[in-house]
Amino acid sequence: MHWRLLLLIVCLLPASCRKLLDLDAPGDRVTNTSAFASNVSAAGVLTGLYYEMSAGGTFMGDHGISYLCALSADEFILQQEDELPLSMYRNEVLTTNVPFWRVMYQYIYRANGAIEGLTASTRLTPAIRQQLLGEAKFIRAFCYFYLVNLFGEVPLVTSTDYKVSAAMYRTPVHQVYSQIVYDLQDAQQLLREEYLLPDIVSVTTERVRPNRTAATALLARVYLYLENWPAAIAAATTVIDNRAVYDTVPLQQVFLKNSKEAIWQLHPVDKVFTDDAILFLQQRPVQLSKTLIQAFEQDDLRRRYWLYSASLAVPGKYQYTSETGPASEYLVVLRLAEQYLIRAEARLQTGDIDGAKDDLTVIRMRAGLSAVHAGSAHVLMKAVQQERRVELFAEWGHRWMDLKRWHATDEIMPAAAMAKGGSWQSYKGLYPVPHSEMLLNGHLSQNEGYPE
Repeated sequence: MHWRLLLLIVCLLPASCRKLLDLDAPGDRVTNTSAFASNVSAAGVLTGLYYEMSAGGTFMGDHGISYLCALSADEFILQQEDELPLSMYRNEVLTTNVPFWRVMYQYIYRANGAIEGLTASTRLTPAIRQQLLGEAKFIRAFCYFYLVNLFGEVPLVTSTDYKVSAAMYRTPVHQVYSQIVYDLQDAQQLLREEYLLPDIVSVTTERVRPNRTAATALLARVYLYLENWPAAIAAATTVIDNRAVYDTVPLQQVFLKNSKEAIWQLHPVDKVFTDDAILFLQQRPVQLSKTLIQAFEQDDLRRRYWLYSASLAVPGKYQYTSETGPASEYLVVLRLAEQYLIRAEARLQTGDIDGAKDDLTVIRMRAGLSAVHAGSAHVLMKAVQQERRVELFAEWGHRWMDLKRWHATDEIMPAAAMAKGGSWQSYKGLYPVPHSEMLLNGHLSQNEGYPE
């Protein structure tokens, strides 16, 4: 409600709402300075970006990362024939119908415009300017994290100069990751620890704007992917130790709005339910794969609370589909359980077997299971992989990206792809660069295995 009110106020300002939220059209290098002429209008730029993220598309629903990346992996049985989900499911992504790329770069363009406008502005309250800069850098890092993991090398665009970005080559993965780390470290310094209302002054219990902990949590994940184990442990520990604000909660409360487990959530736009709830519970295009169902231990409470019913293996993490009443669920983007799993894996890699067991036990006991008793590092790593699979299923592409970073795609995916009616080749671990983007930028090269 608060951010909708802010958007209404913004749209009544002399500058049009469209210009405020869009900044400048691609091709115009000059940032729309009127968007950063006041605290209210500047805050509206980032609020408008969250509004778009929450409205569907890449972040939720049938074009969302959680759904489409799970189709690419071994999590679902698809029960419909639409072109995009079917191509993702069979690991036969068409260069003419590639998700994520364009929308992520639109978000990055908005973040870049905000960074430029905020940096240049002399009219803003310093604390508000600092917070908004931190939010913009966090969003840019978040988008690049997914681009580099789904596509490999991608153009590293850090300005709004369209003439420059339209002719960029793809940037090596390690350089993209360096920018992600740099942005998140900056965000840690810039963002406040409290959650803020859209006025960027008032503190709230709504966890829908990134704060310092959100930056730290994403940084912990990035360090895990980079195999910087000590840094991953340190970042995850910072989040886990803030028990006054974050803690594990009963399974049926994890995905509620303002859950104590939530680190960053997206507020549904113009409705009181999440698009993921409608997709999985009403449209029901998928059921869980047999291998994923078999991965749950017999007494695992996640089967009871996170599947729609005992007889229908449909993802049920989001349960609220009513069109009336106040919203009871927000889309969870980052949550505490992942931090325990990050730290468990990183501790294991540094030889801290007991610490890794302790972290896994927190997750397992919440699910009604016994403590971990694995003796060897190899067996314990299997336990880490198991817990990530059943804890994070159908969430934000975790399984798809885990298989790749563990170098397990060529072990797991041949049988999985065959069961889905497709076939597997190693190059399919990356999605193709969209053909439309290659037509616009002759310097872009295609990923191996895909037609130009």
